Amino acid sequence: MRGPRPRTLFRLRAEPEAEGPEEISELSISVSPRGKAVVEKILKGRLGDFIPEQKIKNPQYVNREAIQIYFRTEDGRRFRETFTLSTAANSKLRRYIAKYGAPKVGQEIEYQEDARGFPRVLL
Repeated sequence: MRGPRPRTLFRLRAEPEAEGPEEISELSISVSPRGKAVVEKILKGRLGDFIPEQKIKNPQYVNREAIQIYFRTEDGRRFRETFTLSTAANSKLRRYIAKYGAPKVGQEIEYQEDARGFPRVLL
């Protein structure tokens, strides 16, 4: 058997009305899509040590020798890049060496943000 429902009193408060968008003539925001970064550390291993095996497109590359370089930008952000130890004419490592020299801690490089806003070494 059901009896009468208990009564609960709710008071609804009117929300203050939002004023809406504000017109401005200029936006002052600091965005640096390019800049300088410094090599902080270099790790050497196999590609599978740095990238999950399921993300490596060709399973033959899992055991390839690779290095991972850690960078710090001028504004303090950190990022890393992975390079296979390849001497192919258009490999990322060969392009890096052609532009900046052999990787070493303390080396200064240039970076550019990708479409998602993540820093990437400018090669």
